[in-house]
Amino acid sequence: MENSANSKKIAKYLRWIILGIILGGSMLIHFLHLFAGQRFPSVHAICPLGGLENLWTWIAGAGRGNIQKITSGTMTLFFFMLFFAALFGRAFCGNICPFGALQELFGKFSKKKIQLPKKSDNILRFFKYIVLIFITVMAWVTATLWISPYDPWGAFAHIWRGKELFHEYAAGFVILLIVLAASVFIERFFCKYLCPAGTVYGIIAKISPAKIKRSGCSQCGLCSTACPMNIDTAKIETVKSAECIKCNQCTTACKSKTSDIQMTIFRKAIKPLGFVIIIAAVFFGSLFIFDRTGFLRVTVPTLESVQESGNFLKIKDIRGSMSIEIASQYVDMELDDFYDLMEIPKTVPKETWLRDISQFIPGYDFHVIRDSR
Repeated sequence: MENSANSKKIAKYLRWIILGIILGGSMLIHFLHLFAGQRFPSVHAICPLGGLENLWTWIAGAGRGNIQKITSGTMTLFFFMLFFAALFGRAFCGNICPFGALQELFGKFSKKKIQLPKKSDNILRFFKYIVLIFITVMAWVTATLWISPYDPWGAFAHIWRGKELFHEYAAGFVILLIVLAASVFIERFFCKYLCPAGTVYGIIAKISPAKIKRSGCSQCGLCSTACPMNIDTAKIETVKSAECIKCNQCTTACKSKTSDIQMTIFRKAIKPLGFVIIIAAVFFGSLFIFDRTGFLRVTVPTLESVQESGNFLKIKDIRGSMSIEIASQYVDMELDDFYDLMEIPKTVPKETWLRDISQFIPGYDFHVIRDSR
């Protein structure tokens, strides 16, 4: 009994350590992208949902076409996440997602939680399916990441640059504040009611062999109380809900000597600690392999490799984190010609990042100019 309790404690701490590392690492990558240039990926390039938004363009381009801010590596992440969800359900949401970690962190600010009336809760949970359909259709119709200004995670990624945050992500920042404020009193608010990515994983999770199962329960209700998604696990023999994020908080809360509620994979019981280790190993191990084999390219190629291969970028592929001079070299244009093409006054220094040109020329929008070329 004592060993089982200790194992559950370790599983809880390990889960939080992984979530903390992912959240901190994400913030570092966002910072480096904003201040160190295109060597580091943008928030959109490493968001698996971008793969779904890009899917139609990708198919139309025979695997080579991508909408702005999306890379071939984004598609690798997208297809991998579908496989991951088919194998482990929404384990990414409960154990790896940085936005989920941020919500749980804010949830620690108050022990008093609000549980909405069941009817209202069900209606609101259905809303995320509408969000998923709407943003996907709009992305396929417009062939752009039109949702970007309204993306709360995109806004969070730009907290390091206040001016850019309020200029490009004002709506997203307002939504972010609402989500975080709500998360203080409603656990996993965004996951329950708004997250389109979690909705996709939840649909795929229906075929997952990873299930929460209960047997011989004493009906103490601790598992139901512990569930951040408010699934009444104490009354369900097998949790099949698309809402389950496989966080194992219900199993670690169980005080039974025989572990009345357990995680199972292919009907084989897996201890909480073992499950955390398995999903972390599969997730990070797969990303390592994809990176080493070149399938996880989420940034533009180095300028040296582009010049050596002769595969210069198209105008639509240049990034705001490139300087004017570097961008001209990426597209193999004379600097003066690039200035003219992008309607940049020659008074703007060539070392200026493309997204910072508006600091010299009020009203200049790099993305609008680039996408019109």
